[in-house]
Amino acid sequence: MADVRSRELGAYLRARRDRLAPADVALPGGGGRRRVKGLRREEVAVLANIGSTWYTWLEQGRDVQPSVEVLAAIADALRLSSAERRHLFLLGGYPDVETPSSDETAGGLLQGLLDSLSPHPAVVMNPWFEPLAYNAPFRFMIDDVEALPAADRNCAYLHFTHPDWIAGHSDHEQECAAIVAKLRAYYGESVTDPAWEPLLGRLREESPLFVRLWDQADVSTDPRRVRRIRSLHVGNLSLRTITMLLQENPRTRVVVYQPEDRTTQERLEELAGRIARGAIDGPANVRRLRPAT
Repeated sequence: MADVRSRELGAYLRARRDRLAPADVALPGGGGRRRVKGLRREEVAVLANIGSTWYTWLEQGRDVQPSVEVLAAIADALRLSSAERRHLFLLGGYPDVETPSSDETAGGLLQGLLDSLSPHPAVVMNPWFEPLAYNAPFRFMIDDVEALPAADRNCAYLHFTHPDWIAGHSDHEQECAAIVAKLRAYYGESVTDPAWEPLLGRLREESPLFVRLWDQADVSTDPRRVRRIRSLHVGNLSLRTITMLLQENPRTRVVVYQPEDRTTQERLEELAGRIARGAIDGPANVRRLRPAT
């Protein structure tokens, strides 16, 4: 698995180098036209005070086993944020978090808690954006999750491929960019886990938008962004999320959606009430409900 990590480290370094211009790091631009769109490898090596050949080997994915100090110097040279630095260190092997999975147990134990959070949507999710357990408001927040094929019930996959989920976000590309930045952060924590390959492969095959965003190599877990969701059942919602890690399995996350304004709170209460009355119980009801406004 070391070769997988080395390749991913090299690809990440290349992507981040491509995004910097000489002016960003106080280097002269040089005369004439540059052949590269970002910094040259030699420029990064000078900034990090390491050998140019050795840095080239890193980008080529060779197993040269950089030290923490070398990675820190490269992170400084590439002007990485705290989340991006952590991702770099994880790809470099410091450390690769491999927490034993307890997804099914966590989901079962938390179902009661999720139900008690109604009318606020809430879901238990693993690093691959698979919902392990959720309450009824989350199930119907956009459309009926359970009306979808089981193989498609992955929140990252739905954002990029499902028409209702695409239409369900007024800032769809911004939402997708945030998801990819989170996916990259989680990927760095467990890059050798075999569960990543089928998900990333499927997204690459079916979504050019995913390919473009993934290749930008953004890394972030910023929870402050407001999500603008168009519910098929109760209209527009403005939501913020709170994400909590489980002590029993830090790779499993509890995500709670909180209303940003009173209108959203009232619409979530209406959604929960209609579910309780049986007015929303599956996809057959969708066409009888008023359109989102």
